[in-house]
Amino acid sequence: MLLCLYPQIVMWVERGRDWKGAYVQVNGDEWLYSAYVQALIDGRPRKNDPYTGRDDTPQTPQPESVFSIQFVPAYLIAIPARLLGISASVAFIALGIIVSFALCLTLAWLVNGVMAAREFATSAAVFTICFGGFAGGVGLVSLWSNSGQYYFLPFMRRYEPAAMLPVFFLFCSFTWRALRSTGWPAFRWALLAGLALALLVFSYLYLWTMAIAWLFSLFALWFVLHRQAQRSLLIVLSTIMIIFGLAMVPYVWLLAKRSSTLETDQKLTASHTPDLFRMPEVIALATILLLVLFIMRKRVKLRQPEVLMALSFLLAPFVVFNQQIVTGRSLQPFHFQMFISNYVVLVGVALVALIVLQAVGSNKNRLSKLAFWIAVLSLWWGSMELLIHTRVILRESRFSDSVAAIGQLLKQQSQLHHTDLSQSENPRPLVLTTDYEASIILPTFAPQAVLWSPNFDFINVTQEERRDRLYKFLYLSGVSADTFKRALKAPMSTMAAVTFGHERVLPDLAVKVTPIAEDEINQKVAEYESFCLGFNRDIAAKHTLSYVVVPASDAHLENLDRWYERGEGERIKDWIVYAVKLRP
Repeated sequence: MLLCLYPQIVMWVERGRDWKGAYVQVNGDEWLYSAYVQALIDGRPRKNDPYTGRDDTPQTPQPESVFSIQFVPAYLIAIPARLLGISASVAFIALGIIVSFALCLTLAWLVNGVMAAREFATSAAVFTICFGGFAGGVGLVSLWSNSGQYYFLPFMRRYEPAAMLPVFFLFCSFTWRALRSTGWPAFRWALLAGLALALLVFSYLYLWTMAIAWLFSLFALWFVLHRQAQRSLLIVLSTIMIIFGLAMVPYVWLLAKRSSTLETDQKLTASHTPDLFRMPEVIALATILLLVLFIMRKRVKLRQPEVLMALSFLLAPFVVFNQQIVTGRSLQPFHFQMFISNYVVLVGVALVALIVLQAVGSNKNRLSKLAFWIAVLSLWWGSMELLIHTRVILRESRFSDSVAAIGQLLKQQSQLHHTDLSQSENPRPLVLTTDYEASIILPTFAPQAVLWSPNFDFINVTQEERRDRLYKFLYLSGVSADTFKRALKAPMSTMAAVTFGHERVLPDLAVKVTPIAEDEINQKVAEYESFCLGFNRDIAAKHTLSYVVVPASDAHLENLDRWYERGEGERIKDWIVYAVKLRP
């Protein structure tokens, strides 16, 4: 809990009384989730978009989105937050504390339930949490791999997977207890496992699909190696799958009503290519080979239930990373690697380690000492991942908290001044932030919508509208064609990602990637130049701005001033906020 709270403590100490309420991000996507949660806290409907300001109403029905379909963790946070009168940002801080405790508890309960070794189970939980970045190929290990992905404690990405990750391991515990019980207790545990799986279905795609992959691995092993228990096995499996099937009915119904852009935007790619060398698979293979060695030496029996349980955790990542061999479809497998398969594999590693230690005759005293040093090593590793990143945490915290201050001002403006939007196609006042990173953060703190943000490919906006909003953002921000071209050519470029697709800039997001060609860049630059030459009042009025936020030290508003009248502006630290009005 202290490790997870450390980045926030760093922000609080550095900001002092100037803290404006921002939380420390673990992953950039968190701002999308907190903006959606804040909208729910504010009383907006399940199908809402805090970035465009569009809500589902009888007059303007909205399609389903990744947020509205995976709604369980959002409401799990928003309802208590609304009752307590706290913001999404504060709720996210609290979530980090609660989840770190709950995950450690559920992991320890799982390992102890399998191996009946309480002290070792506790250290195994700490080991799994602290080495999750290593097993996912991020964090400290990324400094040697040059992956460009440095994420400390990746499970902490709020609210996906953080809010429901303990439920995943509860599902595993319930299933294990169902298999190890008979009669009514077995049915009761299976029922709980099915309900946990049903919750995961409406929580996070990568959690419930990993749960199915693990369930398949476990039951396949159990079916082959415990033929005498096939009847009870089928009862447990059918109970879980019936509840899962019932949950899939509304899930499929919601998917049928999804945005037409959702499948493309989530980077679903066609591929039958095997994917065998990701970090979780490498760790799993090494651990399986160790277990096989002990089985061959007859120190461990393959049919032992705990051995089958350990193998199921080690085999599941191979299933999720290679299901496309059969299905022909792959959907951002990097999310499996970073947010769930890494933790699943480490549970398997912990179980195998204890199986091997017991096989070589380690006594209780020796296991207790070893458990202590595993916990110490794990906490040291987790601390190093955080401490090395402290300078970056400080820099990002200053920025996000300054945007929170802008949000406070805009929230006050919305309460003082009502903007007439009767003649506008935008349901909420629009804000142009010439720093696009600020536009991602702002909706968590301000009720207004934004003209454009890099995450527009996550929401129900057509390709044409995205392009027009992007080019309008660039034009009104004073970005020249040459500057746009340099941005498209820059490595790991956000502008290239939103223009050509994130998977072409971050190759781990897809199995097959086509590099960005020079001709494609030139074509987009020429398109932008043509947009600028043809810009007129009708284009300016299509998405009418109410506010403009610019850095105080670097603002190029010549193009904006041609079409808008600016007020005096209000200085907030390194920013200036202008109220603007479209010229007649």
